[in-house]
Amino acid sequence: MKKFLMLATASSLAFYMTACSDNSTSADDDPLKPGSVYVFGSDYKTGELRWVSEDGVSEDSKEFNQDSKIVGIDGNLFVLERYGADNLALVDVSDNKVKWQKDLGDGANPSDVVKANKDEVWVALEGAAKFVKVAVKDGKITKTVETKKFNQGKASTPNLVDLEVSGDTLFALFQRSENYAYPAPGLLALYKLSNGDLLDTIKLAKKNPMAMGFAKGKLYIASQGEYNESYGTDADDKRGIEVVDFGKKNTSVVVDGKKLGGGVYAFAVDSEENVAFAAVYKGYGDVPLMKVDLSKKEAKAVSDVSDVEGSLFFDDVDGVLYIGDRGSKGGLYKYDNGKVTKIESPKEMLPVYSIAIVR
Repeated sequence: MKKFLMLATASSLAFYMTACSDNSTSADDDPLKPGSVYVFGSDYKTGELRWVSEDGVSEDSKEFNQDSKIVGIDGNLFVLERYGADNLALVDVSDNKVKWQKDLGDGANPSDVVKANKDEVWVALEGAAKFVKVAVKDGKITKTVETKKFNQGKASTPNLVDLEVSGDTLFALFQRSENYAYPAPGLLALYKLSNGDLLDTIKLAKKNPMAMGFAKGKLYIASQGEYNESYGTDADDKRGIEVVDFGKKNTSVVVDGKKLGGGVYAFAVDSEENVAFAAVYKGYGDVPLMKVDLSKKEAKAVSDVSDVEGSLFFDDVDGVLYIGDRGSKGGLYKYDNGKVTKIESPKEMLPVYSIAIVR
């Protein structure tokens, strides 16, 4: 064991499924629910897990691998320790201690986790040509689904980066890179949620997809596209946000990189308001936040944050967007009713890297 330290209409989905001006304010104005919000910080050397109470982010922390993502499911908090550790850990939120930790294999690079049923979760692996089902009780792998048929050229993995669930269908998003390039557009694969049987695939319009989310019955996918010579992304039509048409088995672009100002690095969706939030990666340290009206196909910048490389998480219960800013104004923020609020945090807290809510 290694050391642990983001629908078409219901009728169109039936084919696949059986049931189928901003201002800053004080963090004291709207206290958060104790223990429900978790934040992972990283300086690319070390990583730490903290939690939010009414007073802000906790002074206490738990150490994990510097490259980790956190996900909350059914009252559980999963920590996906990525390259350099390649583990999945379950944290008991009653005392914030690790209950178990599963070694997923060298280079597995877990990228997402979603609920499979009340006892198991599906875990996406970006660094391996497979994804796995894991028992919540003890972390044991109960099912493995091979994905090597989606590899590009000589690549050893199709780069599974995001999972979503609707009804009894599991949606998997593949980047399909080869030697750090993207010879083909991304791919959406649909699987039976219960057993991982492949149902269908849909080729995307853009390359290097990063994340996806459902809003008003439609599935939206955000792509960063290929990097330019400065390792940034250009404001062109080679990247953007697209929507899936399950009936026609294709996608169409909602807003491209011209409107966004570059490619999408992080993505979150407010289904109720039919709005998406996109962290646009123009270059290192220059990652503004855009609010996208999915109906009007319009994008507008959100002020008071500038380097949103530290994750986005939309709480669909309270209707609040949580933002990780890693720039000069770095910290954990919330966006609610058109206002950006910085949440009080310890001075020694590492830059935000991932955000989750546990209920």
